[in-house]
Amino acid sequence: MALSVAFFITIGILNEFRFNKSTCPHDIMSSPMRITLPYWVRIPSLLVCGVIGLTGYESRSQHEVSTLVDRVSNFEKPEPEPRAPAGRSVVAEPTEAELRADPRVRAFVHVYDSLIDSVSYQKDDLVFFIKASAIHFEDGRMLSSARLDRREQCDPVFYIYPLEFPEEPIAPPEEPIRHCTDVQEALWGRSESQIREHASSSTFLGRRVFLNDLAIQALVDVEREIRALATVELKVAEWIDELDIAYSLIDRGIAGTPRRSQHAWGLAVDLVPRSYDGQQVYWRWTRAWNGRGWHQIPMEQRWSPPASVVRAFESHGFLWGGKWAHFDNIHFEYRPELLEYNKLILTED
Repeated sequence: MALSVAFFITIGILNEFRFNKSTCPHDIMSSPMRITLPYWVRIPSLLVCGVIGLTGYESRSQHEVSTLVDRVSNFEKPEPEPRAPAGRSVVAEPTEAELRADPRVRAFVHVYDSLIDSVSYQKDDLVFFIKASAIHFEDGRMLSSARLDRREQCDPVFYIYPLEFPEEPIAPPEEPIRHCTDVQEALWGRSESQIREHASSSTFLGRRVFLNDLAIQALVDVEREIRALATVELKVAEWIDELDIAYSLIDRGIAGTPRRSQHAWGLAVDLVPRSYDGQQVYWRWTRAWNGRGWHQIPMEQRWSPPASVVRAFESHGFLWGGKWAHFDNIHFEYRPELLEYNKLILTED
């Protein structure tokens, strides 16, 4: 019993002086009355203060613990930092409305509406369903579902094409352009037999061509316009007379790359004259003798068809290779979606 009392007294004193000096009205150990008070007063006083101090500390400790629990439970954990998928930056993904308003999407749908089965919004991206294929917009890269892992290997297929004639040579990009051809494969097939199912034989200005059916239809309109121009423009008439060969569908790659040319789908035609009159016509040929300065060859030293012929082709969906940095001045390519895209961004600016 005595040990119990002594224990509580000791605990009470320690707790009182260490944790709650205000529990008792007088500080017994430092009071001037410490010497004069008799033991029969001092011992009960210590006992009472000790018990009060102990209970006070316990109650205060419980209060502090409960307060800490409340603070922790009420603490709002910060949202984890968004982690971008491989190859993507942490930015706000475009909404469906923003994607549908994108001029690249609008241009593609405008041109190929009859060939697109449906368009849906999935996982922050638009998906075009074309025949048995799903083509993901992927910021203009236009990739099939099976090739989404190639995102970083493919550049957007929509690019700036000058609607006017460049007055100065165009500087080539620092890195080679890498356009993937998933859209062409979805629309026209991969094998030559599949591609030929969508192509036909025809003539252009008396030269035999074998092209995609859409390109054939457009080429008929181009020829009609060019023949009308030839009646009023001598240069156009001379260009027609000088035309020698027309190269059309041929399964080949783009020189120096592993990618197929638009010729492989019958979407391009090369119109070769009898003579280039000593002028430059293709960047690779120029580079063979001019090394690094090939792209600085002045425009007037490059062979080209008459400007009105180029405009006739463009008005019916064909790009002219003479407006590329890597110029190919005999090359016309059926890409109406690219012309539509550049018209849209020009009007929006």
